[in-house]
Amino acid sequence: MAVWNVLKDWGLEDKAQILCSDTTSSNMGRINGAITFLELHTDREMTYFPCRHHIYELVLRSVFEYELNEVTSSPDVAFFKKKSEKNGIIWKKKIIWTDINT
Repeated sequence: MAVWNVLKDWGLEDKAQILCSDTTSSNMGRINGAITFLELHTDREMTYFPCRHHIYELVLRSVFEYELNEVTSSPDVAFFKKKSEKNGIIWKKKIIWTDINT
């Protein structure tokens, strides 16, 4: 509803042709999704571009499910724990940035 209100306020309801958002059901759901809502209110189909960042998340999730039999939203992933114990925790090392002008 908020996007529709902005389109109306700016006089863009007849000009908007492309929508881009993440791939959650709240945006893409065929019954209650925001895109469905906007298409109903504009009385036309819209071109939809799913956000590439979120598409990559879905691909990586599938890889983890297939290869590691583990999907979690927790930061404690066994695969990464094993890697960090073996190789050291490189992402926690301090990086000292120096001024390039000096």
